[in-house]
Order: sequence, then structure tokens, then C-alpha cells
Amino acid sequence: TRRRFLSTTAAAGVGVIAMPYLSRAADRPVITHGVQSGDVGIDGGVVWARADRPSQMMVEVATTESFKDARALPPITALPESDFTAKMLLENLPSGQDIFYRVRFRDLAHIDIAGE
Repeated sequence: TRRRFLSTTAAAGVGVIAMPYLSRAADRPVITHGVQSGDVGIDGGVVWARADRPSQMMVEVATTESFKDARALPPITALPESDFTAKMLLENLPSGQDIFYRVRFRDLAHIDIAGE
């Protein structure tokens, strides 16, 4: 009947909406070799990581482990030319403090899909 068709179609549509594309963990870029840091100076250093695909590296820095008031830095790309490795110079960091940082990669084709 028409009523059954409409209710079945509506239920199928809700199922598609309820399962967002972001929930597919296999589609998220992965850091393959951990996050590295070096060249630490008075007010800066370098952070780099390698992804498993073309993506953008996103870095956040903070002076507290909770990342309260973290500062997000502009993303940089990790492309095949660099073996999917991205390197970022961190500058103007407060001296005399511990600096906490976290890195994740965002898919180039679907910028709403980010790794852990």
C-alpha cells in the first residue's frame, strides 16, 4: 500500500541520516610513524608526522595538558612528493613553560573527515 511504502521509505532515509560519513574509521587518515619533534629553541621547535594518504596536518599547541585555550595552527599538506610527511615550524611559543602539542590529519578530498 501507499502508506506502507511511505513509512518504509521514511525509515530507510532516517537510517542513512543517522549513520554519518564521519563514523567510518577506515576513511580517516592515520599517523603511520608517530609524531616527532625537534630543533627546540627558546620560543619554538619543529613538529612532523607522516600520514597514510594525501592529507592536511593540523597542529594544536597549549601550555596546559588539558589543552584549555589551545591554539590551532594553519594546516599544512602532506603529499606524495614528501612521502605524506608534513613538517611544521612552531614559533612564538611562551618561553620557560612546558608546551603540549597534538597532531592529527584531515583528508584532502573530504575535509570533514579527520583522524584521531
